[in-house]
Amino acid sequence: MGQPLRWLWGLAPLALLWGMGNLALDDAIQSDVGNRAILAASSAAGQAPGARPIVAQVVGRDVSIGGEALSADGAAKAMAQLRSEFGVRRALGGLSQAVAQRPYSWSATRQAGVVTLSGSVPDEATATANVAAAGAALPGMRIEDRQSLAFGAPVGFAEMTRTVLAELPKLSSGKVALDDGRFCIEGSADTPDAFLALKSAMPNLAKGGFQPVDCALEPPLVAPYRWSAERAADGSVTVTGSYPSEDVRRQLQALLRRSFPEPTPLNDLTKPALGAPAAFLAKATRAIGDLARLRNGRAELIGNAYELTGTGPDSFDACQALRLLVAQLDGPDSVAKATIACPPAPPPAPLPVPALPVPAEPTLTPGATSSPPGSAADATQGTAQGTAQGSAQPATAAPPVVAPAPVILRWQAEKSEQGLVVTGLVRDEAARAALRAGSGLANAAPLDDRTTVEPNLVATPDYASATRFAFELLGSMTRGTASLDRSELALSGEVADEAGLRALEAALARRPMPAGLSLKTGTAGGAFAVRPYGLRLTVDKSGVSLTGYLPDARSREDLLALVEASSLRGKVSDSTTLLPGAPAGFTAAAYVALVNLLRLDLGSASLSEDGAVIQGLTCRDLIKSEVETSAATAPGPLKVSASVGLRQTGCVIDPPNTCQNDLDALTKRNTVLFGQGTAVVPLDPTTERVVNEAFAILKQCPASRIIIEGHANRDGEWRGFNNLDLSERRALRVRDELVRRGIDPAQLTVAGFGTDRPLVPHGAPDARVMNRRVQFTVAK
Repeated sequence: MGQPLRWLWGLAPLALLWGMGNLALDDAIQSDVGNRAILAASSAAGQAPGARPIVAQVVGRDVSIGGEALSADGAAKAMAQLRSEFGVRRALGGLSQAVAQRPYSWSATRQAGVVTLSGSVPDEATATANVAAAGAALPGMRIEDRQSLAFGAPVGFAEMTRTVLAELPKLSSGKVALDDGRFCIEGSADTPDAFLALKSAMPNLAKGGFQPVDCALEPPLVAPYRWSAERAADGSVTVTGSYPSEDVRRQLQALLRRSFPEPTPLNDLTKPALGAPAAFLAKATRAIGDLARLRNGRAELIGNAYELTGTGPDSFDACQALRLLVAQLDGPDSVAKATIACPPAPPPAPLPVPALPVPAEPTLTPGATSSPPGSAADATQGTAQGTAQGSAQPATAAPPVVAPAPVILRWQAEKSEQGLVVTGLVRDEAARAALRAGSGLANAAPLDDRTTVEPNLVATPDYASATRFAFELLGSMTRGTASLDRSELALSGEVADEAGLRALEAALARRPMPAGLSLKTGTAGGAFAVRPYGLRLTVDKSGVSLTGYLPDARSREDLLALVEASSLRGKVSDSTTLLPGAPAGFTAAAYVALVNLLRLDLGSASLSEDGAVIQGLTCRDLIKSEVETSAATAPGPLKVSASVGLRQTGCVIDPPNTCQNDLDALTKRNTVLFGQGTAVVPLDPTTERVVNEAFAILKQCPASRIIIEGHANRDGEWRGFNNLDLSERRALRVRDELVRRGIDPAQLTVAGFGTDRPLVPHGAPDARVMNRRVQFTVAK
């Protein structure tokens, strides 16, 4: 210690070692502080699978964190916990509340050798498990992973994704999808058996609260399309091949049971498939009728070809009549290649041998003498006998035969959901049998034959050809009536779609018409209606889509004009078809639907003869009330209804949206801004205060264009008061007051709606208070 310079030199290496130690330990210390900060914040914030993870950045002893917590309270607790953590000097940043993704959607799509996984998953583990499950279900196929993490997965989500992925091999193309608590399988099944397995398995796939919904699941497309019915020698009938829909299958099963009553065994081995030829049901109906006339045989459809083979009736005449009947039933859509075995013709009956005449011998009366022929006595005797005979049997004229008057043809067939009812006249039983056989062309069952035999029925028009043509026309319709009055044909009813209508019109335009028929005046054009007559409207930020039917060009122009006057101008996809026969009030209902859809953020409307249904979402509670009330109070014979939900996501919080929320809240607090029937009187205190508040709100969003909307109740309309003009003058007065206070007039637009957009139905107890208002809309 007596030499301080010596030990002072020893401090230098110690200082160097201390500095080097600090440098080496700094990263480890910051890492430790960061890990403890994340752990502390996570324990307070709560676990939120799919939410942004909590991360920490450490500078010295200052810790800045970010991420998402389950709740605002959890975010606050996390910051408090972080500040109390040992080694943390300052806690910076913060956590935001995790917002659940709605709808929470996920799907797996199979297309052309690739499986694409997309949508939301709660964590990386679920995403990885889904990729593995897809690879196991479809080995060798390429898996594209487009899944993204999102908070808010429904309970049981991970298990449900694995369950539906296991069904993906049953599709040749399509997808399995989850949407919140629902799931569906759509696309084209790989085989008919796979289609049936998917349909039957859907209810059993539900797990963890998920429920199946109907989607566009279709059977496979097959070619050539085969269907056959075979009648064995023991009478049993076996049906094989394909059917296009369950409804067609039920109709064919019912027809088979009527044609082959109990106790005939029926074995239906058909399976669903697409690709059926045109008029499949009519062809199969004819095939069943032909098979029922055979003792045994087979009726088969292969594409558009029809083959009939088998053994005909025991009687030669009956079998030949069957061959003729089958040939008569042939038409452009169903020509039978028939091979019917008949018994040999019976030998001809022997001709009768005529008997030779035997001359009569003369008979002598006792005491009389015989006179030689040609003598005078003989002549006298002959004269006397002739006189005597003439006196005993005087000659009388036969009465004339009067032919019965011919009876003119009157006949009608009516097709409905209950079947086919035929009334009127028929010449004989043979014609009635042919009529019943031809009724299958109408595609309706069962047949209720109420015809009456009339032997004196006129010969024209040809009965078989005329009634057959009528049945063919009914076959193109879903329901309707065909009638014959002499040679005049009348037809009316409904068809399923535009193609059916055009086919019916083409058939009626044939010249000459079968059997020399003529069309009754008024049968063409408005005699037919397409049912269902539908129109679908969809609106979102990308534009407006119109698909379906409209009655005329004026209706289309009116709807397109609405789009052009909206913020979606130029963004319209019009795929409508002009077809007559719209239900009463259809155009007016479509107009109401589109007007209201354009006020929503997104939505759709479906119209048919049953009414119009509007569905959609909005960020504004006022718009929800207006749209639902406007739909419920829409005039006209077609009922309009609306169901509008408030958006949980997508309402971006930025200055324009904040202004809209504040302006809507102002309107709801103060609906009545003017005295009843007034607009030009000095502003009352309430209106003055509301205008001042509106001015303060609008100053926050000077770049936004504001629409000032005037609305009125129906008070005074019965006295001819113009509420539309009144509502516009009220909006103008508010605009003038805002301009006077300093709002740029170019920022403000005025619109008056009169009584068209009530918040509550007119006539309700609070209608006068709620509907008489001025409200503000921030233009999109």
